[in-house]
Amino acid sequence: MINENKTLIRNIGINSTGLNILKISNNDEFIAKKYINLNFEKAIIFEDKIKIKPVNRIDELNTRDITKDSLIGFDNNNIKSKAKKVIIENCSFDELSVVSFPCAIEFINCKITKLSINRIFNNSNNIFYFDLQGGFIDYCYIEGDIKTKFYINKQDDNNTNQTKINKLEIRKANFEQNFKLHNCVVDEVLIKDVDFEKNADFYKSKFIKGMDTNDIYFKSINFKGLALFGDTEFFKKLIFKYVTFEGYNHFKSSKLHKGLDLEYTNVQKEINFYGMDILDKTTTSQETYRIIKNQFEKLNNKIEANKYHALELEQRKKELEKNKWQNFSEYLVFKIHSISSKHSTSYAIPLVWIFMVSLCTNYFLGNTMINFSSNGWNNIFKYINILSNIEAFNNSYITMTLNKVSLGYLYYQFVTAVRKDTRK
Repeated sequence: MINENKTLIRNIGINSTGLNILKISNNDEFIAKKYINLNFEKAIIFEDKIKIKPVNRIDELNTRDITKDSLIGFDNNNIKSKAKKVIIENCSFDELSVVSFPCAIEFINCKITKLSINRIFNNSNNIFYFDLQGGFIDYCYIEGDIKTKFYINKQDDNNTNQTKINKLEIRKANFEQNFKLHNCVVDEVLIKDVDFEKNADFYKSKFIKGMDTNDIYFKSINFKGLALFGDTEFFKKLIFKYVTFEGYNHFKSSKLHKGLDLEYTNVQKEINFYGMDILDKTTTSQETYRIIKNQFEKLNNKIEANKYHALELEQRKKELEKNKWQNFSEYLVFKIHSISSKHSTSYAIPLVWIFMVSLCTNYFLGNTMINFSSNGWNNIFKYINILSNIEAFNNSYITMTLNKVSLGYLYYQFVTAVRKDTRK
């Protein structure tokens, strides 16, 4: 007798000719362990609301010769005998379409050539889930309203396997419950026109490239709950276009090989980018670095904020250099700021320039024979001291003004650079 809460089918593979209907109902006559070495060419998972002729005996399945379609149906007529969970393990499907089901369903280490999910209804008051663990999917297409929890390879203590997906395409879909894509290697991906009503979690997944282009697009998407990209890896540039992040999100410990684009995003709450590694920093725009910097400032992480501030300014420099003669004054100020302190990020560079200002002042005043005697050191520190009076400059107001303006600017850069790692 089968446990009333769980139905288990192992090693399924149906090679059949005609219409094969495997109707799963949890009753005393159903002996799951006898379904061995069956291979589905086409399978449709649906909630049984129509009258179909069930196959009650295992012998009928083993002796049929069917090559067209296979249907997997779930008996929803007898509530008392209804299964709470169905597990399909080590099975192969040439084509698998999922429409609706009245219970939780898990596919464990299955090989699926084509998986189509047009919509998933849930006509009961219970919130069931759909879960694919491990295995291989050649092509996965998802669209429509998904009313149940939808997991691909949800990671927990019982599942640490990796799922391989050659192509993943999600279009015009609405996930009403939590969505999880864990520990998957996806060769080609496109996610477009999608609403995630609750949490969307892509933990430990690796995305090789986009489906239509090399760049990986998340386009026209609303993340209404958490958007979690922890420990993910993107081998091509990750582009969020017309994307709204309504909830809290994070990219902690993610790795982006070819950069990130957040220019067309609407960020309504904080995103934590701590530990994110952008390997090719030249392909990410100034605006994207500015957004990341502002997110760290909201989290009071000044160290990381200054790191991305420097990257933002580096991209700004490239933009100015393209038209430096048209914006020469802005370019000149920007260049001086870069040379003097690397945009207030290096405290060592201002110290070198302060020393150089002192040497130049000595030169202008005729102290050309600077040595390391007591008098030589006094001359050096005399013109490093911003409080030196006019007599120290041989009554030369021009030399004193140039010295003090330069020192004031450089001391400011030095203090700012020191505070970048210590301010609260």
